[in-house]
Amino acid sequence: MKTTGGKKLATVERLYVKSGKIIATRSWNGIDFYEIKVHLPNVTFENWEQAQSIKCRINALHYTDYTPALWDIEKKTCTLYIDASHSGQGAHWAKNQLAGNDFHYLKIEAVKHFPIKHKQLIFLGDQTGIGHFSSLQQLAAKNTKIGGILAFPNPQMALAFSQNCSWLPLKTVCDYNAMYDQVKDLALKYESDGECFAFYIVGSAELVVTLRKMLKDFGFDTKQIKSKGFWQ
Repeated sequence: MKTTGGKKLATVERLYVKSGKIIATRSWNGIDFYEIKVHLPNVTFENWEQAQSIKCRINALHYTDYTPALWDIEKKTCTLYIDASHSGQGAHWAKNQLAGNDFHYLKIEAVKHFPIKHKQLIFLGDQTGIGHFSSLQQLAAKNTKIGGILAFPNPQMALAFSQNCSWLPLKTVCDYNAMYDQVKDLALKYESDGECFAFYIVGSAELVVTLRKMLKDFGFDTKQIKSKGFWQ
């Protein structure tokens, strides 16, 4: 049965909400992580030079931010990666979407994250950052070196990431403590040549705050550290 993004649009919402269409959905290996492919006919993807944030309508007067990833300029489509392993409204919305559903959003705006030229990009985060990192990779020049680490809540989701995003060359760990240990090792390895790297930290508030402080303590310039928190 077809479902929509929450209840019908309220009268006031019709004045400013924009629309598209969901054309495909799938969960990763049967776990609570979803890819939702959306057709957005009025979006000028070709003008994007920075990662974007789309404010999706998931219920009446309730909007959640996601990063459009893997966009196709000609087909006017992009993919949203949504962690649905929690009880938030966004997770409930993602689990109930089907191809053919209307898709409503408030706006799309740049988040001021972009690949810094002539630097190796290091992505550090958790499963909520997959779309954001995918976006940065698509914006980067073809010869840009990319590395980093993603923390997942369980081995099943880490394995699913490796199988479904093999084109995103990131190591995986299954808890934050392991993440912190590996980032320390990485910082020690890079600190003597620190100016060659740009760090992008995306994930929960705890992860973002801890990793930013860790990199700053190792002497990396704050201008090299870009961060964005996603809260459920």
